[in-house]
Amino acid sequence: MINIDAIYHSLAKIEKQNKAYALMDDDPEMKMRALENMIKEFDQIGDGALEGIKQATELLKKIGSEDISKKIEDVSNKMKN
Repeated sequence: MINIDAIYHSLAKIEKQNKAYALMDDDPEMKMRALENMIKEFDQIGDGALEGIKQATELLKKIGSEDISKKIEDVSNKMKN
């Protein structure tokens, strides 16, 4: 599914790049590199989330709605007892 650790590390990299960007004076080339790095990290987060959604969708297709309703009913019955 979605790799939360990868998202956390990407967000940490984005935060560092954002801080570095704020400290850069008038070096447009370095600022552009920092922005490009942030965009790459956001892309990785989006790609990872999209892959997780695809996997979850495939899993739901395999299970089928009848199986899901039966499992919900089973869990409900166990909770009542």
